[in-house]
Amino acid sequence: MKQNLSILLYEKEKILNSILYYQILKYNNYDLLVVENNEELHETVANRSFDACILNLNNLGDNIKNLINILQSKNEHVNIIAYHEPFNKKMIDNVNKVFLLEKPFKLVTLLNYLDSLNYPETMINSNKYLMDHIIFSPSKKTISNLETNYTEHLTEKENNLLIYFYNKKNEDILKKDLLIKIWGFSDKINTHTLETHIYRLKKKLNKIDKNLSLSLRNKNGLYYLKYNT
Repeated sequence: MKQNLSILLYEKEKILNSILYYQILKYNNYDLLVVENNEELHETVANRSFDACILNLNNLGDNIKNLINILQSKNEHVNIIAYHEPFNKKMIDNVNKVFLLEKPFKLVTLLNYLDSLNYPETMINSNKYLMDHIIFSPSKKTISNLETNYTEHLTEKENNLLIYFYNKKNEDILKKDLLIKIWGFSDKINTHTLETHIYRLKKKLNKIDKNLSLSLRNKNGLYYLKYNT
């Protein structure tokens, strides 16, 4: 069921602030609160919880991790969308549940991400961001590059494989597990079916973006989804 998300937007630059505010409300009638300075931001997060927070990390100085900890203490399920320039992941090392955007980013990336939050019961089929400009849509069986507007269509098995890889993206994945989960085969069955589908999926991912791929880590058959940045 669709919910009315409460969103906090923090951007000091007035023009960008106005653009984001207008476009987000135009796209969907969210409960959107905008703050433009650090004092107002800290007062707001200390007294109210939000479903999602859109933050320009460059405006936060050395208080990034502390602020995020406060947000998550108010609502452990809060979705934090953060962007900054230049791109420096060390700014939020060891901080979980942060969706990173690198400036300049496409507005559609932000809007689609908010849209996916707005339908929690269909998250399994919602758009998934493999990289900030790469969207995987399980419901449509497509993977798209927002920068080039190029889309690849996936077969049912390729789609199921990519869902499994996405959900296990921080783990090594055994060949036998894929055979059981995707095909229902016994792990004792020797088949080249998996290798064929992996090969085809890898080719499609590489066409979408050369920095996105499926890799075989070693001879024991450990697969993982790789992002080169």
